[in-house]
Amino acid sequence: MPRKVIELSMLCSNDTKGVNVTLQQDLPVYMGHECYAYDLQLKSHTGTYFETSSHVFRGAKDTEDVKLDKFILPGACLRVKTLQRCITAEDLKAIGGKLKAGCALFVDVGQDTTKYFSRDAAQWMAKSEVKLMASNAYRYDSGFENPTGFFIDLFKAEIPIIGNPVNLHLLPETDFIAIVLPLRIAGICTVPCRAIAIID
Repeated sequence: MPRKVIELSMLCSNDTKGVNVTLQQDLPVYMGHECYAYDLQLKSHTGTYFETSSHVFRGAKDTEDVKLDKFILPGACLRVKTLQRCITAEDLKAIGGKLKAGCALFVDVGQDTTKYFSRDAAQWMAKSEVKLMASNAYRYDSGFENPTGFFIDLFKAEIPIIGNPVNLHLLPETDFIAIVLPLRIAGICTVPCRAIAIID
């Protein structure tokens, strides 16, 4: 049976906030063909992005400090159906039981992207030895005013995130491989990435 590959990254264009693509001037000509080249400007939190603990903690891991084997992980997807906006450790435990240690955890909130995570949800992920976390919730915390503190314990545990993933509804609960490939840029905590899932 052939493998199925699921795109988890947003498509970005000049219409995407934080993206500016312009065709360079004075393009070289190769055997009568103009060789196109572009100037590309990207904000770090653009489209689907990869983010590490130095987003919150100075001196913590930047994106280039994450080892390659942490970009290719067994995946698990939990589908949250609680009516409350705040997703707690109890909510995750009820649907996830005991996750396989070392997994990439995707939390699918469906159409209700207003949901966010409690601080004890991060503690549960750390205890479950999650190595990478992603969700289609618009914000992972409640915001800068009265935050839950989710990112404090998540990044203390050195669990990086994928922001703005898409197509989580296509993921099975288990038995897939998650691959995330951030741009290799030094000295940065957040960078756009390509993320996919492979299902055997």
